[in-house]
Amino acid sequence: MLDLGMADMAAFHAQQAAEFVLKAVQIHRNGRFSRTHDLPSLAAKVSAPPRIMKLASLLTPAYVSARYPDSVGPKITKRRGETYLQAARRIVRWARRQLL
Repeated sequence: MLDLGMADMAAFHAQQAAEFVLKAVQIHRNGRFSRTHDLPSLAAKVSAPPRIMKLASLLTPAYVSARYPDSVGPKITKRRGETYLQAARRIVRWARRQLL
C-alpha cells in the first residue's frame, strides 16, 4: 500500500493488526476483550513489556489520523506509514509468542 501512495491506509491497517492481536491475547488469557482502540490500554491489560507499550503508544494515533484525515494529528506520510508498519510487526511478533 505504501508503494501505491496509500500511507494512510497502510497506517490504519497496521493499527488494526496491532489492536486485534492484542485483543487476541486478552481473549487467550481472560476469555474476553476490551472494546477500545487505545493500544497502550490494551497492551497494559495483557502485561506487555515496556518496549511493546512504547510501540503501542507510537501506533495509536494512526487510527484517528488515517480514519479521519481532517482531525488534529500527525499527517501520515510514507515515512510515518513505514514506522507504523514496523511497530505493528513488532507488536504482532510479541503477541504471537504469547499465544503459543
